Amino acid sequence: MVSMKYRCACITLKGCRCQKSFSFVCNKIRCCTIHANAYLKYVLTIQKAYKGHYCRKYVRLLARLPCDIQRRILFYMREPLYNARINKRIQIILCKKFITFFGIPKHTGSNFASVFIGNYRSSILTMNKAQFNDHVLLIAHLYKLYTKYLTISNVDCNYSLYTISNIVKRDIQECLYYYHHSGEPYLYTNAELLVLHKNVFELQKSINVYNFEYKDC
Repeated sequence: MVSMKYRCACITLKGCRCQKSFSFVCNKIRCCTIHANAYLKYVLTIQKAYKGHYCRKYVRLLARLPCDIQRRILFYMREPLYNARINKRIQIILCKKFITFFGIPKHTGSNFASVFIGNYRSSILTMNKAQFNDHVLLIAHLYKLYTKYLTISNVDCNYSLYTISNIVKRDIQECLYYYHHSGEPYLYTNAELLVLHKNVFELQKSINVYNFEYKDC
């Protein structure tokens, strides 16, 4: 039983004094949480009026400043909105790169790896040496982009790149061995092999960095 000095002073619908302890003092009346709700609309009205007065005060102050300072202040006020818009555009661009490069829709989900395995090796084995070298550079660049924007890029694309990373490294190595030991039109000069090995090393490095960042994300 709550003592009288700590009880709510409001009268219930049955005409009895409320048995709950008071938590607020509204209009000099001690109120519990339930009976304080009767004053909620007045509280909201006061808050809106005060917030409007508070905002107008700073708007008048902002209007007195030079235009370049006004623009700088408004930029910092709207910066989260600008960042959200930029992140969304980057995500769209990365998704398009992903779909264009692999030719597989990003929404294939858990079936992506099986679809990828069925198409990828046959596609790179039909490339000539110039196309294969460009392919290695492009996929290395793709992994670098997704590493840079890992926190804002599409979750399905991130997971798909992580899932196929070991497959890509293995198939590239096998193709490198195949091109190294086959004849025309895949015969490489020493200079071309040096460039190709350098590009493959960069690809493996990009994939390893991406996998490390993805696990920590």
